[in-house]
Formats: sequence, C-alpha cells, structure tokens
Amino acid sequence: MSFWESLRVAFSALLANKLRSLLTMLGVIIGVGSVIIMVAIVQGARQQIVQDFKGDGADVLFAVYAPKRGEQRTGGSFEGLTQRDAEAIFQRVPELDSIAPELETSLKAIRGKREFQANAIGVTDTYTDVTNLDVVRGRFVTGEDNNIWAKVCIIGDKVRTELFGSEDALGKTLVVQLGANRTPLTVVGILRHKERSGFGSNPDEQILLPLTTLQKRLSGTETLSQVSARADGLNVEGAADAVFAVLKSRHPDHAKDFIVDTQEGLLQRLDSVLIIFQLILGGVGGLSLLVGGIGIMNIMLVSVTERTREIGIRKAIGAKRQDILIQFVTESMVVSGLGGLLGCAFGYGVSKAISSLAGDKLPTFVPLWAAVMGFTFAVAVGMFFGIYPAVRASRLDPIDALRYE
Repeated sequence: MSFWESLRVAFSALLANKLRSLLTMLGVIIGVGSVIIMVAIVQGARQQIVQDFKGDGADVLFAVYAPKRGEQRTGGSFEGLTQRDAEAIFQRVPELDSIAPELETSLKAIRGKREFQANAIGVTDTYTDVTNLDVVRGRFVTGEDNNIWAKVCIIGDKVRTELFGSEDALGKTLVVQLGANRTPLTVVGILRHKERSGFGSNPDEQILLPLTTLQKRLSGTETLSQVSARADGLNVEGAADAVFAVLKSRHPDHAKDFIVDTQEGLLQRLDSVLIIFQLILGGVGGLSLLVGGIGIMNIMLVSVTERTREIGIRKAIGAKRQDILIQFVTESMVVSGLGGLLGCAFGYGVSKAISSLAGDKLPTFVPLWAAVMGFTFAVAVGMFFGIYPAVRASRLDPIDALRYE
C-alpha cells in the first residue's frame, strides 16, 4: 500500500467517526495551543524589552550601588553614589560622551482634590542624552534649574491626565509630597505618550524634576539611585570597566557592592532568564501534549479491535505486515497532525485576544518557529504513540482475524 493510499484510508476512518476523532484531537489541540500561548507571552515580553533597550542604544552603560544585606563592611559609613562620583567618572573616563546622574523615588502628586502616586526622577540637563525620552511640549530641565533648585517639573502623559484632565497643564502648578515635605512645582514640559509601558517604570507615570530640587527640597539626601552614561565609539565594555575602576579607587572598601553594566550585557542576561522561563512554560504545555498522545494510543487500540476483520481481509488478499503497520501509524499521525494544526490556530487566536484585551501591559508575539515546532512535535507524538497499536495490528493472524466477531 502506498503512502497516499494510507492517507486516503486514514481520512476515511476519521470521517467515519467524526466525534471520536475530534475528542481524540482535543488533547493535542490543547497541548499545542498551550505551548503557542506560553511562547507568545514570553516572546512578546522579550520583544518589548529589546525595543526599549534599543531605543536608548547599545552604547549606554550604568552604575549603581547595591550593597548586599547582612554583610559587615569596613571603612566607615557609606550611603551610595553622589554627584562627586559622577563628576569624577566623567573626568577620568575619556570614552564617555555624556553622563547623567539621577535619583528615583515615589511620591504623591496633588492638584486640588486630585492625587496621583507618581514615580519621581531627579535629573540633570544631560538626562536626555542617555535616554529616548521626548518632550512633546514645553522644555526640559536646564543646568540653571539645578543651580537654583528650581521648582519646576516635566510630567508624563498619565500624570497630566490624572491631575489636569482636559485642562492645559503647561505652566500650571502641582504639589508634590514626599514624607512630611511638600513642594509646589510648575509644569514646564510634557512628555510624549508612550505606546508601551516599557522595561522598568512607565514614562507616562513619571515626574521629572531637577536633581537638586529633589535632593534639597524633598528627599534630604545627597545620594543617587544610579549614574547612566553614553560611551563614545564601540568599546562600551571597556568604558564600563574604566567606570568600575574609578569607583573602586574612590571607595575601595565598598568596591564589591558597585554594579557597572551595559545595556547590551543586561539584555543578554535578561534574555537568558526569559529562555529558561520559556522552556519551563513550554514544558508545562508539552505535558498536555503527551496526555493527548496517550489518548491517541488508546483510541488507536480501540480502532484495531474494531477493525480486526478488516485487517484479516486485507492480509488475506495480500497485504503485508508493513502495509498494515504503515496504515495505522499514518492514521495516528493524521489525527495528531490535524490536532497540531488546530492547536496552532487556537494558540494564535488566544494570543491575539490576550494582546487585544491586555493592551500594552501584556503584548504577545507568535514566532513562525513556535508554530512549526508545535506542529512537528504533535506529529512526532502521534507517530510515537501510534507505533504500538500499529505493531499489534500488523501481527494479527489473518485466520484468527477473519473469525473475529
């Protein structure tokens, strides 16, 4: 019997038992669909992270002070990076084009009876050199603003909507509160609305203000959350090593608590984590696919029992053992293959629905390799679990098969 004849017989058997065939495929459909959905969620998150990182550029590096809890330290008290550290880095690392110290905290923004918990970032005029933020109206923080601790701010689109509604926010005043400290700020700029929330805090929910204003008027601290910089040329890793050397020479007792990394390096580590996460989630979906394979084997064994006389007749008129073997393995692969195709369609549809309902918070992306992998794995599962029923059918004695009632 040729392969195409086996396919024809397989489809005839499926059409003869439509409901049973559909229920048999159900496990494969759910398994493949689950794998597609899991991959789509992880790949969507990865694409968003990559897009946001590329927006800032691969030549951006950052330095933070992240002490490990519970460890004993020598050399007296040390709270973290300061503006003096940032100045020393810029002076002693010639590979850097620009440097942007920043202090990040959460505070309450108030406008009349309206309140919004915003993410506040104290910045200098160089902050836009290392980020892809865009002021759609007004202006950004200037050097003079930092010199005089100016009471000005630039607000994100959501902050504007929550506090000012349809009112024009430019030139208006809002009050920010951090602990017991309250300071009125004049809105001098509005950030462009971001289509995606991005990696880290959402720019739509940010309030940017002069670094010295946040330090002197609100937080009461001289420390920085991090120092970001943009390197000149392609030797970003070399620039990062030079930055770490500067910090180590200035604070030798706390050198092991500094983290200096690049956007590219951080992206690679995040990518490794996402791959592991994807494998775990894909494994969970794969278990459903294996359960579906067991269901296929069960139904194929039932089919062999039901078609014992048919097998006897085929053997009596000259069918060989390999013909019967190929026939039943083909039927099993057809069931699983159709289930794999339906599972791909199901997974793609659910992924698109998730992206539409969740919007920017949970983007999804279904790569072609995920659909190919799901379909191939489904066919392989059908072949694997169809071998035993096929072997059992091929070994039937034609005389006993013809006598079977």
